Amino acid sequence: MVKILIIVAHPDDEVIGMGGTILKHSERRDEVYLLVVTDGASAKNSELEELDHAKLRREHSKEVSVFLGIKKTFFYNFPDARLDTIPQLELNRAFEELIEKISPDRIYTHHWSDLHRDHTKIFESVMVASRKTVSEVFCFEDICSTNVRRGVTTFIPNIHIDITEFVDKKLEAMSFYKSIIQEFPRPISLGTLKTLARYRGIGSGFEFAEAFVCVKSNRKEI
Repeated sequence: MVKILIIVAHPDDEVIGMGGTILKHSERRDEVYLLVVTDGASAKNSELEELDHAKLRREHSKEVSVFLGIKKTFFYNFPDARLDTIPQLELNRAFEELIEKISPDRIYTHHWSDLHRDHTKIFESVMVASRKTVSEVFCFEDICSTNVRRGVTTFIPNIHIDITEFVDKKLEAMSFYKSIIQEFPRPISLGTLKTLARYRGIGSGFEFAEAFVCVKSNRKEI
């Protein structure tokens, strides 16, 4: 059994980035935990709309966690799209406390090149908080923000995980987030997520796959 901690900025990031891999871990009876760092409400909404949207996103996240087999989900409720206003030390300590509590073998989180500043702040704090006690850190891709920055492809995966058996359940999990699903071919659509999984599979010898950058690992096999 491997103990897994997934640290994401917003409800839905876990499914977009690695829904199939979570299902695979659950099938193997690995112990999976999820931390959702922000309230997930759009900073563009009014205060009342933001509260309502945050509540809805949290409820959807709880339903998704049950569906994916996640043992426990933690919500920290930092402000969405405003993590750059939070001192880095505060985030570091918040993550360190949870890592000490769970003692994960592996952390999955956002990639350092993401356009979304919340994502990059989380990556930076994860690397600080996990540096002494966690032997493995993997970064997933977010189709909305990971692929290109300043005209250069920066997400270059070195790990591909076969999710052929789980791709349809990943899309079913994404369907719980009704409030953010878009029409194909926009990024947050079921068709786009399946297309990306097929593309990552083509590049790795699988029918469908999810791609990751392994930042550090002491294991001979993934």
